[in-house]
Amino acid sequence: MKPLNLITLILFLCGLAWSLTRSDAGVRKIQSAYFTVISPFVNSGSAMETKIRSFNDEIVHSDELSAKLQLAETELVKLRTEITHLRKLEQENIQMRAALDFQQRTPFSVTAAKIIRRKPSNWWETAQIDRGSDHGISAQHPVIAAEGLVGKVDRPDDESSTVILLTDEACQVSAKVEGNGGVQEVGILSGQRAQNGDNPMLRLQYLSRNTNVKKGQKVVTTGRGDLFPEGVVLGTIVSVERGAINAEAQVKPAVDFAALHTVFVLTQ
Repeated sequence: MKPLNLITLILFLCGLAWSLTRSDAGVRKIQSAYFTVISPFVNSGSAMETKIRSFNDEIVHSDELSAKLQLAETELVKLRTEITHLRKLEQENIQMRAALDFQQRTPFSVTAAKIIRRKPSNWWETAQIDRGSDHGISAQHPVIAAEGLVGKVDRPDDESSTVILLTDEACQVSAKVEGNGGVQEVGILSGQRAQNGDNPMLRLQYLSRNTNVKKGQKVVTTGRGDLFPEGVVLGTIVSVERGAINAEAQVKPAVDFAALHTVFVLTQ
């Protein structure tokens, strides 16, 4: 054994013998002094152990909260999807009710049809419906909705047809302005070239130069030409511009062409 270790062992044994030979009061003093010295370390260790346990509990609790939060987010996405679907069904139901009501009260002989295809690049020009010659549809048949004129049939196939929409420049309609103080203002209404956005506008041309047509007046078909029946709503005057020879007006369509789903073809 090394001398240093031997000396340490001897000192330890001497200290042990000395403490055992002391009186009870002395032993208690030694114990008290010992516990006084080590108590900070004991307390510190207990506090550290408590903090460690608390930290572990917080980690477990945080994991549980994260799992619950993820579950709640999943349920929220599911509920939002269901709400969107229900709103879509509700909107379709409203449209179907309106279409059925219109079909029952219209004086015309009509065939109901659904729009099945529109080209994204020129959706305001043409649309394809799910009715064709097998359903009594012919070229030039007017197409209307509950709100007003939609357009006319261009090319009917057996089971479907292409419709030229009122917002297309190629679809021209003889139109008149209602509520003009007894003075009849008649012009040609059509779509405009290079339409942009979700709200295409119409153009009412060849009004008289000194016309007193104002914003908010309703525009309807005249019935001239025996293509479109008289009195079908086309839209509402938005603005009037007077030129050197005649005037023309911007017209907002009565039909919301961006949200168009169900139409009616006038078969007679």
